[in-house]
Amino acid sequence: MNLGSGSPIVEAGEEAVLDRIVDQDVALAVWARPAPSGLAAWLDALPPEKLPDGRFVATPAEVPAQFAALCDDADLGDCPARACLIDDVAGLAASFGRISGAARVDLRIEALDHDGCWRFHRDYVGLRLNATYRGPGTQWPPLEQAARALRAQRRYRGALNELPRFAVGLFKGVQRAKAVSVVHRSPPLSGSGVTRLFLCINEEFSDD
Repeated sequence: MNLGSGSPIVEAGEEAVLDRIVDQDVALAVWARPAPSGLAAWLDALPPEKLPDGRFVATPAEVPAQFAALCDDADLGDCPARACLIDDVAGLAASFGRISGAARVDLRIEALDHDGCWRFHRDYVGLRLNATYRGPGTQWPPLEQAARALRAQRRYRGALNELPRFAVGLFKGVQRAKAVSVVHRSPPLSGSGVTRLFLCINEEFSDD
């Protein structure tokens, strides 16, 4: 990952790195964690229609039950891997709530087989947590290429960093970081045959 000298991006293998997002000079904190035990192969084997997909606003304590309901809606049967997924998402929601100070979180899980939010952009939020459970992760150009990527969009052919699968990215949006917020995009998927499982957690009532 190309962080560069004096980068506003910090990365580490411990969850504690996410707390660095409150530092004035940090715009993106990346927890480069391994795959939660047993999840990768199980998720890869699921047909797309079995992947949970939906959105809700809840307190962190309510997230396990709300997320389990989305799994039920997808007819995703009980098993240790499903329980692991629910626990993992709930843990990230709890961490986000603690760091952001939000009493309620706006949580979205999406099964995407199209380009989604493919445009390079900055998030007009305070804080946003991203993690990809299946497929490619969020992409961003080297910081010195951000303006070029914003202008070129699909024509951009420069270098890209990509959030690894299962890694957690905590972004500081324009509301907190102004122009220092990191330009990024969802990876284009149309025609690839890939279905991505993407988690996004915002503060309640944030604009996305």
